[in-house]
Amino acid sequence: MNHLAQEPSPYLRQHADNPVDWYPWGEEALALARREDRPILVSIGYSTCHWCHVMARESFQDEEVAAYMNSHFINIKIDREERPDLDALYMAACEAITGRGGWPLNVFLTPQGKPFFAGTYFPPEPGQRLQSWMQALQYAAYNFYENRRAVEQEAEKILGRMERRERAPAVSSAEGLLARQSVTKAMENLQQQFDKEQGGFGQGAKFPNTMALEFLLQYAWQTSSLPIYSHVLSTVARMLQGGLHDHLGGGFARYTVDRDWRAPHFEKMLYDNALIARLLAALYKWTKKAEYREAMEQTLAFLDEELHHPDGGYCAALDAESEGEEGRFYTWAYQEIINLLPEEPHWFCDYFNIRPEGNWEGRNILYATERLDQFAGRKGVLPEEIKAYFSRCREALVQARSQRARPQRDENILLSWNALACAAFAQAYGATGAPHYLERAEQLLQFLLSHFRAPEGGLRHLYGRDIPAFLDGYAYLIEAMLEVHAVSQRHELLSQAAELLEEARERFVDEQGVFFYFNSDASGETILRRKPLHEEDLPSPNAVMAANLQRLGILLGKREWQEQAREMLLGAGGRLLESPLPHASWGTLLIAETYGLLEIAIVGPQAMEKHREAAAAFFGPHVLIATNAPNDQYPLLSHRWKADDTLIYVCQDYACRRPVREVEEVYLV
Repeated sequence: MNHLAQEPSPYLRQHADNPVDWYPWGEEALALARREDRPILVSIGYSTCHWCHVMARESFQDEEVAAYMNSHFINIKIDREERPDLDALYMAACEAITGRGGWPLNVFLTPQGKPFFAGTYFPPEPGQRLQSWMQALQYAAYNFYENRRAVEQEAEKILGRMERRERAPAVSSAEGLLARQSVTKAMENLQQQFDKEQGGFGQGAKFPNTMALEFLLQYAWQTSSLPIYSHVLSTVARMLQGGLHDHLGGGFARYTVDRDWRAPHFEKMLYDNALIARLLAALYKWTKKAEYREAMEQTLAFLDEELHHPDGGYCAALDAESEGEEGRFYTWAYQEIINLLPEEPHWFCDYFNIRPEGNWEGRNILYATERLDQFAGRKGVLPEEIKAYFSRCREALVQARSQRARPQRDENILLSWNALACAAFAQAYGATGAPHYLERAEQLLQFLLSHFRAPEGGLRHLYGRDIPAFLDGYAYLIEAMLEVHAVSQRHELLSQAAELLEEARERFVDEQGVFFYFNSDASGETILRRKPLHEEDLPSPNAVMAANLQRLGILLGKREWQEQAREMLLGAGGRLLESPLPHASWGTLLIAETYGLLEIAIVGPQAMEKHREAAAAFFGPHVLIATNAPNDQYPLLSHRWKADDTLIYVCQDYACRRPVREVEEVYLV
């Protein structure tokens, strides 16, 4: 009997008609495994995961396969969006066993919950160095039932490796780490992973890696490094030109399967688009180039048009599939485009690499390999002429695409991902001054603060659900409150953020009072309580929490919070220097610590006007606070009021330089 039909998770309900006897994660299934002494199969995915759909069709719908699973295992389905703690735990197990991870994630456990075998996607037939799913099942079952002692020993070894990886690193000496040469070392190691030909990192599939690009941007600002700055710009250019970017509807896919940014994995995630919008806002602040503003505006418009939920907040994702095919909604037959274009189509087809035979599995992905002005020069026409023509083409294609079956939307509204979106809207307002972005940010923040409070205290992880929030929810929400404060100067947000920070310290901080656990539950539901320092798709919640402690510590004058942020950085520093790509948020924090975080305070009758200018400027790591009335509540504002003058104070570690009157002068201080 399948037990998923009444589950609130859209992903679990997708598997409710499988012949597999799936259970949701919980004591019923875990106790059954212990009572019957049977191994557990934990299968993890999410509702918009393409390869999860593929494996379900190929294997979980197969009656023979399901019968084998039901007779040999207790089968548990987990939605990674519903339980990111379990997903991260078993992803760590898979990486410890196989050296890689991904979704769908399939992990085999002993009845006591210890992993002994794992993998991601398994095909129905063996090939390309992959076991078939039935072979994997038979391997796991045979070893559990026939080689039990060896399985138990292997499980202990795997758990030991996981525990060693999670062990809090030794704190570095401040003299050794908190020096600019450490930033240089981390950057040199990160440069070794640059793809200097195609942009981004590595020679395989390309992910946005926005946290690493932000680290590079901050380093380029502090050191005036043209090569680092150029790598950021070339990477973002390829992201904007390539198939990762939806050239018709806006927004970005999760990654491209190739090195050249051409063929996307078509699902669109809320968090990716929020993080890319944040990066584009920073680039627009620095460069004032219209292309970054336009791309940011299109990305945020995509959130509003495609992911906004009627209740408020933003849904998690759009599926890669429609009509049972990956990318069907986003790709085109050549003749279809020829018939739809309003005028002579060769410019459009040439620029976006549209071919009669298709450029991807017989159909066409829209991707470019050069800037539009370069293309215009090659064609001998003005960029404005081609841009206007492309605009007409897009209108025709968008209209045609709107008639297609749309990809399924994942209706989960997650606290953490929505907090990232809130911060992105706030930063968009800072960059552009467009009032509707501030309105969006404040509305979303109010929605999160109003609807994600649990009656018994604490925050909820999911809208309408009683799952307690995890560390990322607290970290990203506090960050969002600080970002909204930075552009609105609603000072009450600082005290609210401080209350949340104290709550997070109470619920998550470790026994040494330094790092934070991801899960507040110490009841022993899982085999390992993790303190994640690294990051992949999302910013490290520990690094974000350290940045929150640093910023709030300065704004509220809490030295102990600043000291905890420093201790966290010292603890994570060794990992940053050795492996900067998955620890890039720590690199940005290290830049703030070693080069100094600017404390910008604007005080005087015209403070709000000057604040608006300052919010639109790029300063590197900084905090910004302003008042147009006497205010001694905050250390950076205290005893600085002059009724007849508006001054901008630029400080570091409470040591202030000569005040200036114009925002442009901040760069010279």
